[in-house]
Amino acid sequence: MPVRPEARGFTLLEVLVATAIFAVAALGLLNTQRTQIHTDQHLDAKTFAHWVALNHLADLRLSKAFPDVGESETEVKMAGREWLVVTKGQSTPTPNVRLLTISVAEKSDKFGERPTPVTQVTGFISRVRTNAVSP
Repeated sequence: MPVRPEARGFTLLEVLVATAIFAVAALGLLNTQRTQIHTDQHLDAKTFAHWVALNHLADLRLSKAFPDVGESETEVKMAGREWLVVTKGQSTPTPNVRLLTISVAEKSDKFGERPTPVTQVTGFISRVRTNAVSP
C-alpha cells in the first residue's frame, strides 16, 4: 500500500533530534533546581545561626555579667540542630564597655575540626553600675 504524503509520520532522525533537545533542556532545569535547593539550605542555616547569635547576645546582656577579654565557646541547641557559639570579648577605650564578636557555626561531627562560622554578630556590653542614693 503506498504512503500518502499527508499521512507521513516523523522520521527516526527527527525523533532523535527532538529527544536530544528535550534531554538538554531537562538537564538545565535539574541543575537550576539543585542550585535553588542548595541556596535554600544555606539561607535556612544562616537565618537560624543569626537567631542563635542574637539570642546569645541578649542572654549576656540580661545576665548583667561583664565578660572578660578573650574567647569562649558554648554549644547551643536550636531548631533541632547543635550550634557552636564562639564569643570573643575585646576591650574598648571606655573601661566599662566590652566589644563582643559572636560567631556561630553548625556543630561538626568531624573530630578536631572547627566548623566554619555561618554568621557573625557584633555588639557591646557595659558594666552595670549601681548608684546608691544616700539619704
